Amino acid sequence: MSAVLLVGLKITDLSAWTALETGRRLLEPGHTLSRIAREQLLLFEPEPGGKAETFERTLGEAVRQSNFFVNPNKERYRFLTSSERGESWSPPDSAWGILSRVREDTRDDGLKARLLREHPMPGLGAIRRAKVWWLWSRGPDGTPAAPYFRETLGELRDQRHGLLVNPHAETAMLLHGATPWSRVDRFLIQPAPALRAAA
Repeated sequence: MSAVLLVGLKITDLSAWTALETGRRLLEPGHTLSRIAREQLLLFEPEPGGKAETFERTLGEAVRQSNFFVNPNKERYRFLTSSERGESWSPPDSAWGILSRVREDTRDDGLKARLLREHPMPGLGAIRRAKVWWLWSRGPDGTPAAPYFRETLGELRDQRHGLLVNPHAETAMLLHGATPWSRVDRFLIQPAPALRAAA
């Protein structure tokens, strides 16, 4: 189990606003997209054979008492320890999500090195990065219509299909309803599928 930090902007997120305006132009009649929000996800993985509890207290203090991860003037955050995050990750009310990560290794060794210089915490194995797009959408039948919106706004395929994920540089998974954290961990830790298999 790993600790998780989710960081989003308090101020207007221009990337999310642009995605919302652009995404609306891609939709077929009867489909509505009311909001898009973006969060950065940092997964704090313990060393092999270790437990996140060994560094979570120090990590939590670094999150709350310094600007290392969060600028409190511009950003909001949720820090979830390995015990607090529970078995599954649920989207915000009435939303669903697209979690995306780079195709190469998701570890940020530079961030880890800088963190440990300022906040030593034995037991921290890796910091992994991803981002999540939360979407509030409705299809003609009033349901969130996540498969249609993922097809239309997810992985870029041509000028009319795809927006939020560049399949040449990223891979993504759908977050619809409660998603087991174990599945999220595997998605972030394991190598990405080959491009032809993911497309």
